[in-house]
Formats: sequence, C-alpha cells, structure tokens
Amino acid sequence: MKKYIFIILAIVAVVAIGGYYFLFGKKDVCKNVIPEDAKAVMVLDSKQLVKQIGIDSSDILGFLQSDKNKKEDLGIDLLSPIYGFLSNESYLCGVMALSDADDFEEAIKKEGISVESQRGFKWAYNKEMIVCYDDEKALLLGPISQTESHNMRPRMVEWMSQSSSKNPMLSSVLKQDGALCLSSKMSVVPGSYMHQVLQYLNNPFDMDKVFLNAELSIKEKSLHLSASVESDEEEIKDLVSKADGILQPIQASQLRSSASDPLLWVGFNAKGASLLEGMRKNSVLRLFLVGVNLCVDADMMLKAVDGDVCFELSDITSQQANYTLKAQVTNQDFLKNANEWNTGFLGKSFSFKSIDKNNYMLQGAGSTTYFGVKDNIAYFSSNQNVTSNEGSNTSDNFVSNNKSEIEGKIIYASISMNKLSRLPEIQNMMGKDSQMLNVFFDKMDRFTVSATDYLHYDIELTTKEDISDFIKQFLK
Repeated sequence: MKKYIFIILAIVAVVAIGGYYFLFGKKDVCKNVIPEDAKAVMVLDSKQLVKQIGIDSSDILGFLQSDKNKKEDLGIDLLSPIYGFLSNESYLCGVMALSDADDFEEAIKKEGISVESQRGFKWAYNKEMIVCYDDEKALLLGPISQTESHNMRPRMVEWMSQSSSKNPMLSSVLKQDGALCLSSKMSVVPGSYMHQVLQYLNNPFDMDKVFLNAELSIKEKSLHLSASVESDEEEIKDLVSKADGILQPIQASQLRSSASDPLLWVGFNAKGASLLEGMRKNSVLRLFLVGVNLCVDADMMLKAVDGDVCFELSDITSQQANYTLKAQVTNQDFLKNANEWNTGFLGKSFSFKSIDKNNYMLQGAGSTTYFGVKDNIAYFSSNQNVTSNEGSNTSDNFVSNNKSEIEGKIIYASISMNKLSRLPEIQNMMGKDSQMLNVFFDKMDRFTVSATDYLHYDIELTTKEDISDFIKQFLK
C-alpha cells in the first residue's frame, strides 16, 4: 500500500511541476544574453505580474488561446521573463523567449521583412531595428542604421552565444520582487539634466559608480515604484552624511490641511538653520536669498523654522490659486521689523499692511497674501481665514487621512489626478483625446512621491477601483 501511495505522490509532483512550467513559461533562456558591460538592465517578470494583478491563470490561458489571439500568434512566449538592457554602445536592446521560432519568423515575413541566416542565427532588419534569433530566444537592438547593424552583428552573436551573464546589475534586478525591475548606472541619465544636478551638489561624482535600482509592484489599488540609489563611493557617503541635519522625518501632528483632496500637497521637516547653511553654499540659491532679503527678513524666517513644513494648493480657479504655506517655528523674531518693510525695496511694488501684531497683509501684482504666526505656526496664504478654517474633522483633512503614509518620510508630495486633469492648460494639451483621457483620469486618485531618506524613494499612482478589474475587462 505504501508503495502505491509513493507512486501516486510522485505522479502528483510531476504533474504539479509540469503544470507550473506550462502556466509560467519554460526555462529562462534570456538572462544569459545580457552583456557584462551593459549600462542598464531591466526585467519584466510575467509570473510576478500575474500574481500581483490577482488574475487567475485560467483567465490568462483563455485570453492567449482564444481564436482571435491564435490568428495573431507571434511565436513569443509571453509567460517567460522579458529582459531589456542598454548596451555599452548606448543601443536599446530587448530579449524575449520564443514559444515557436517558425511562427515568429512567419510574423516577421508578413510585415514584408526579409530573413537571412548567418553565423548560426537568423537575422532581420527593418525601420532602424535589427533582430537576431534562434529556436529559443530573440534579441532586438536599435535604433540603428543598416550600415551600423552589420558592424554590431559580431557583438550580438557574442551575447546570444553566452552560457551565463556576469553583469552585476542583472544580479540586482533578479533579487527584486517587482513585476518590472531595473538597475542602471546613473551615467545613463541625460547629460544636461545630470550636469544641473552635479552643479547643484557642487561635487564631481563618477556616475558610472553610482547605481539606480527600481522595482514596480502592482497592489490592489495602486502602482508602486520603489527606487534607491546605491554607491560605494566615499564622496556619496560624505554628501549624505552632511545632509542628514537638514531634513528630518515628518511628524504630521501639528500641521493640518484645509482640504480633503488638495490639488497639490507637499510636506517635509527641516531645521531652518541647517537648511539656510546648505542654500548659501549653492551659488544659484545664494543669489535667490539675496533678492528675497531685499523684501523681507528671509534669513531670520528660515532660522526660526524647526519642524514640519507644508505647502498646500487647494485648487486653481480662473481668478486665483488657493494656496497655503505653513511651518513650525521656534520664534517670531522675523516679524519685529515687519512695519519697516514698506520703506524698503518691497514698498516700491507692494502695499504692506498690519492686521494685528502677529498677522499681516501684502497686496501687489493683482493678488493679496496673508501671513503671520499663530500657535508657533508661521503661514503664508491666499486665504485670510487660513488659521480658522482648517479641516477639524478627520474625514475632511488630507493630513489626518494620510498620516500613516506621511509620518516618518523626509519629504512627501501628492497630486490629485482628477483635479489636475481639469486644469484648462492640461485640457488644451490633451486636445482631441481629452474625452478618452478624462475617462482615464476619472479612474485615477492621486500621484504621490515620497522619500524615507536621501537614497530611497517611492512613487505611487493610486486608483479608485481595483486594478484587477481593469485587466479583467481587457481580457474579455
């Protein structure tokens, strides 16, 4: 009897293993193609994607095996990981497993593209892209001219023939759990942007030794991108160490929001003295401070800040933008000379008026700004009643509703996708597609960027409905 039980268990194990590979693809044949000197590596893990979306494998198989999709079979194994990389020559490359090389070749020829055999592989070129494939996998590279593509063929053969990959970034992406994972040298960031960042930091880093890792995960009602910067460079470590005293974890206890769904909300926690010192070290920000100090005692304001700071843009109407900037302060010494601001540079363009000893009004350029201090909270606002109309009910308060997400971050910024899409400028940009995009935006909730420290960041797009419902509608 025990013998038969053992045989039955063995059969069940074989069937289970076979079913696993049937549902989630065959052996990973693509990762070995990644060259050791690639500048960036990406992987789309179909198994994780299906798991995170929460769709049954039967739905996927039904979609793939439907008559409609059978007629358009490209011979690509959609259930195996798909890899992408940026070559050392700066070409974008993709590697995908093939379910049927003959179907793949037939799909290419249907597009009027000729296929040739060379160096033990088959080749096709069209519209600045070259394709190299065998019975198991296909490598796509571009954009590239036809002349340059001939020069790259030896390199592509070398990659396709590798039995393993020694790229360190490949090891990094394979350790991540996201549906889409990336590891990249920071040197691939566009030069003009990176030049501005390095100029701001006043440090000549070797960006080939600084890495960006990111993974995209799909949750019930959100797309979540987690990113981190890694480096063994001492200059990077020194920079992070010096910046530690500027931003602190947000407390989210004293500052409240005036709206439950503001167009924009940005918060951080700072020691003003350290922030001021850091700003003075940068030439651009130092010049900015000089200009602001011609109007108000900006240096004293910044030195007084110690705690949470938040900027809230409730909405933008045709008449004005409804905004509020608040900051926890240790003193209000910066208001001692407020009555003299009318006589300075400010008085030439603006009208300054005292409401009482702690609250003031500034008029000019067609707008009015109210500012002052109440209960150790300094504020600048377009609303005179900003200190009295804060959402006291937690159901009407953005900060209270999202305290668990905001608290502990060194910076947190969130945008209402629905309100953003309603802005006239955005509507004009969308043009003829505005109706279709409005439907999309109506299903979106908020877009949020946050950081737990200087090297770890989170980007999240939340939705009003379950993401799996969107996918199921697509698969029908």
